Amino acid sequence: MEFDLHNNVDDRVAVVQQAVAADTLIVGEIIDTLDYESLEYIVQVGTITTGTVSLIIEEGDDAALADAAAVSADETLGALTGFAVTDDDSTKRVGSIGKKRYQRLSLQPAGTAAIDFIGAVAVLGNPKSGPVAQ
Repeated sequence: MEFDLHNNVDDRVAVVQQAVAADTLIVGEIIDTLDYESLEYIVQVGTITTGTVSLIIEEGDDAALADAAAVSADETLGALTGFAVTDDDSTKRVGSIGKKRYQRLSLQPAGTAAIDFIGAVAVLGNPKSGPVAQ
């Protein structure tokens, strides 16, 4: 391989890995996109016994996301459809080209969700300066 991805991306915990046993919204960590031009979320799920999980991406200019608004469909890369019981032990990814500095991925379980674990990582790319420190 000729190109270097390793020194041109940064990763952050977007959603702490956890079990799901209800339909309660899982609010992710706020990601500061300062000095990066792209953002991709990678979500991993274990065994889904029942229910589904939808993905929600929000953005805002406030560091605490007090001004959070959903990232529009035309600024979302990929589908927010999430996971169903047929998606055991899999990953999905969704990106954002939102224009606000702060972003957050949240997960909305539906039905009587029972999932042994779910979690997500934010991958920030296209840094304004590099290489990115590890």
